[in-house]
Amino acid sequence: MNIAFRCPHCHEISRAEFGPDSAQIACSSCQQTWSAAGAVQNNKLLRCLVCPSTELYIRKDFSQSLGIAIVVAGIVLSSVFWAVHMPYWTYGVLFVTALIDVVLYLTVGNVLQCYRCQAQYRDVSGLENHTGFNLETHEKHRQQKIRLAEQHQTSELK
Repeated sequence: MNIAFRCPHCHEISRAEFGPDSAQIACSSCQQTWSAAGAVQNNKLLRCLVCPSTELYIRKDFSQSLGIAIVVAGIVLSSVFWAVHMPYWTYGVLFVTALIDVVLYLTVGNVLQCYRCQAQYRDVSGLENHTGFNLETHEKHRQQKIRLAEQHQTSELK
């Protein structure tokens, strides 16, 4: 499996390979290592290898920015055609935009991502053991991150 993560020590984005016989992962920048003890059982990922979180979700391995750019381009281009009274071109552009979305959805693979540290796991077996994105779980981790940052700021001021 391939892991992309932000190192909690040096804050650099790093990539690592993790196989069934691997015991730890390491940051490619600062060489900090993390133990993977108990994280993988029967070739299935049970918890994040970077942080201790067991809350992981499945999402498409596609840039959200690029997806939004495709939709916005379709809307803008169809609006231009609508403004110059070309309804067939308007609907054609919207249809092509939707077709591009469907083709990408069917061809792009999935990635497993950690709610807490945003580490991404590619080529993972056992994806059926994980669910899709849950806004409540995401919000719980987002709020926890904000509270920890506020506590850190408060402790620095003292």
